[in-house]
Amino acid sequence: MVLRRPYAFLIKHFRFIHLVITAILVYIAFKYRSIYIYLGKCISDSVNRYDAANYINYWLLFLIVIVIFLFFVVYWLLKYKDKPRYIYVMSIVGYVVLWIVLLATFIYLGSFNTNLIEQKTIRLYRDILFMCNLFQYYVAIVMFIRGLGFDIKKFNFGKDVQELNLSQEDAEEIEVNIGIDTTNIVREIRKQGREFGYFFKEYKIYIIIILTLLIIFLGYKGYGYFIDHFKTYKQNVYVGENKFINITNSYYDIDNDKYVIIKFNTYTNGIKDKLNTGNILLYVDDEKYVANKNVCYKFNSIGNCYKQQYIDNDVSEYILVYKVDEVNVKKTYILYSESYDKTFKIKLDLKNNESD
Repeated sequence: MVLRRPYAFLIKHFRFIHLVITAILVYIAFKYRSIYIYLGKCISDSVNRYDAANYINYWLLFLIVIVIFLFFVVYWLLKYKDKPRYIYVMSIVGYVVLWIVLLATFIYLGSFNTNLIEQKTIRLYRDILFMCNLFQYYVAIVMFIRGLGFDIKKFNFGKDVQELNLSQEDAEEIEVNIGIDTTNIVREIRKQGREFGYFFKEYKIYIIIILTLLIIFLGYKGYGYFIDHFKTYKQNVYVGENKFINITNSYYDIDNDKYVIIKFNTYTNGIKDKLNTGNILLYVDDEKYVANKNVCYKFNSIGNCYKQQYIDNDVSEYILVYKVDEVNVKKTYILYSESYDKTFKIKLDLKNNESD
């Protein structure tokens, strides 16, 4: 079979190819931004999570593959003509990373209808998408400039097509054997492996810089996430951001029923408001319990029961009572979620209540 070399076609349509690339990049960036904005809405109000299906579009993954292919085609042309091509190397590596990030994001969004939103996790995804958007804007601008034929180095409208030195050889016919030869296939695989090695060696500094920045960013966010997620506070430590609580003592009472009582100090950051006791949850062996105001009177000897009293910047002292199925002194803690954004885990040091 006889084919023509594609270089002449690529050179003649060099700018048009870049404008096509730019259009696809802008569309992808727009969709990334819409997901980024949506995650911000979920952070503000978790009820928005039920709209997640509207933002899962696997067609975007295919578009990114197309863009990567087009980048590689231009890289191949510039390599053949021995022209600078580092921006395409950076773009290929960057959009491979973007493809992985987008796939992980779609998988995460797919869990919104069945799982509760962990605010630390959703903020991590949102911040990663923000960084991805910045990279996409940069690449799209560069591709648009190249599509217009603007010469960045000379800052004038140079002739990219002429600089690529279009020659007759670029359009000459070549004979292609379409027969399948496993020996040639193995040889070609080895050749491509060597080419990739040369490719990496030539541009390893850019690849390493991109991967290093990505690893640093993900490592920083991941470290913060795991530190916050697994950090456990002790009693007698104030936790909170606007409404602070400090569990000073905790007790268990086993009579006809089983109870856990927490005694705590609380104040606000200058604003008169109420505590939401539904955000002060007790966990015993991973079983969750909410405060029971109807039995609080039984433990008036320990303290004053909190029943939606207003609190301000003056410290007030109250108790909350939880009716439980079992008491496990070693595995009992409070999970205080002042807002969707921050959760504090407090290990209780339970004492036997002998006041009755």
